[in-house]
Amino acid sequence: MSSTAIRRSARMSLVAIVVALTGLAGLASAAPAQAHSALVSSDPTDGQTITTPIDRVGLTFSEAPLTGLDAGLRIEVRDAAGTDRASGDVTVDGTTMSRTVDLADGAYTVLWRYVSPDGHPVTGELGFTVALPAPTQGPSASATPTAPSDEPTETSATVELTPSATPAASDAGSGAGGAALWLGAGAVLVAGLVAVLAVARRRRAPTED
Repeated sequence: MSSTAIRRSARMSLVAIVVALTGLAGLASAAPAQAHSALVSSDPTDGQTITTPIDRVGLTFSEAPLTGLDAGLRIEVRDAAGTDRASGDVTVDGTTMSRTVDLADGAYTVLWRYVSPDGHPVTGELGFTVALPAPTQGPSASATPTAPSDEPTETSATVELTPSATPAASDAGSGAGGAALWLGAGAVLVAGLVAVLAVARRRRAPTED
C-alpha cells in the first residue's frame, strides 16, 4: 500500500472516531435532561383566585416522585405573614403529591420540593389568592311570622263588653217600671180611702140632724 493510501485511511479513521465521540457526548448530556421530571399542573394553578373552599393543595409532575424519601418531598403553603397553613404529611398518589390546608381569605405562596425517580431534587414556588363570598344572611326578625295568641284582642274585648252593658240598661228600666207600678198602686189605695171616707161622711149627716 502506498503512503498516500495509508494517510487517507488514517484520516478517515480519525474522522470516524471524532464523530463517534461527539455522538456519545451528546447522548450523555441529553440523558440526564430527559430523566429530570417537571411540574405539569397544580391545584390551585399559579395566579388563580379561589372563590370556593378547598382542603388540599396538589402538585402533578411528569413522573411519580421517588418513594422512600419522605423528608425529600415538601409542600408549604404560607400566608402573607409567612405562617405555613398546611398540615399533616405530604401524600403521594401516582404522579401527584398533595398536602392538607386550612385557608382563609388572603394571598398564599406554595413552596415545594420534589425528588425525581433518579434522585434529582426539583424545587419551585407558585402563588394563588383565596376570596370566598360573604355568607348569606337568613331572614330578618321582622319577617318571622307571629305565633297566634290565645289572648283576646281589643276588638274582641269590646265585643264581649257590649252585651254586658245591655242588661244593665234593662235592669235600670225594670227598676223604673217597678217604681211606677208601686206609685200607681199607692194612688189607687189613696183614692179608695178617700172614697170610703166620703161615703161614711154622707151616712153620718142625716143622723146628726
